[in-house]
Amino acid sequence: MTIAITASRRASELAHIIKSFGGRPYLAPTIGIEAYLEEPKEDVLKFLDKAIAGEFDYAVFMTAPGIFSLFTIAKRLGLEEKLIHSLSEVAIFARSLKPATALKKHGIKVSMIPEENTARGISRLLITRGIVGKRIAILWHGDYPQHLREELYKAGAKSVIEASTYRYSINLKKEGASILKSMGYNYAVPSEKRVIRLIDDIVARKIDSITFTSPPSVNDLIKIAQANRLSHVLKKSLNTHVVIVAVGPSTKNALEENGITVDVMPQIAKMGPMVKALDEYISTSNRSTYRTLKKN
Repeated sequence: MTIAITASRRASELAHIIKSFGGRPYLAPTIGIEAYLEEPKEDVLKFLDKAIAGEFDYAVFMTAPGIFSLFTIAKRLGLEEKLIHSLSEVAIFARSLKPATALKKHGIKVSMIPEENTARGISRLLITRGIVGKRIAILWHGDYPQHLREELYKAGAKSVIEASTYRYSINLKKEGASILKSMGYNYAVPSEKRVIRLIDDIVARKIDSITFTSPPSVNDLIKIAQANRLSHVLKKSLNTHVVIVAVGPSTKNALEENGITVDVMPQIAKMGPMVKALDEYISTSNRSTYRTLKKN
């Protein structure tokens, strides 16, 4: 099978796993990151100021790259020790084990991690913990979903401060690339031309399956398709002759919100289990006719 990879951050690792199962990886990253390390955005500076001043009770960290870049900025500003001290005084929540591990490297203990590693899971965990009158700070990934902030205010939060040290971009620019390289990721560089070629190959039935490892990898693919008037034909092709694989619930939701039905999602939201789940899906089907096992 030819299996498309839309990830950039761990594309080579995912390609290796696909090869180990006998598949043929097709690298076409749909997402990169655009970071602001040397000239931090106002929301990040505000986050640092309020953190150091002790102006929130709970701090939520969504991604490891966000944490890495936040501490890189704090160090450049001479605020790293103050930031660490301040964060040790508040309850810390991490979306998953990856940001929890990144925080641990700075000696910061995480109070809780939700069972569901999504913004919705974080919301439920915080509300269960009790947020009436609490001041909450959230360091996001490249997007700011409004629903989490709204849910927290409805549940009685006193204030919600949000920041992001990077933005999602189809182009993996210099500072974004430096973050991933410093964190030890072997990344594939995305480009719009490559993504358009992926869409053409999907429509031409040259792709058997496509993997998505984050909601932005879905959203950016659709944005590029829409910009090039290929959205309708892309979705039709995906829903008729391509096996769609999502790494976890939030990615599955993003696909479904864009009108794409997911065929495979592992119980454990990791790349290895994801590829194994795809292998099992194909193995339990008729290998010669798996293309017809779609929704039609």
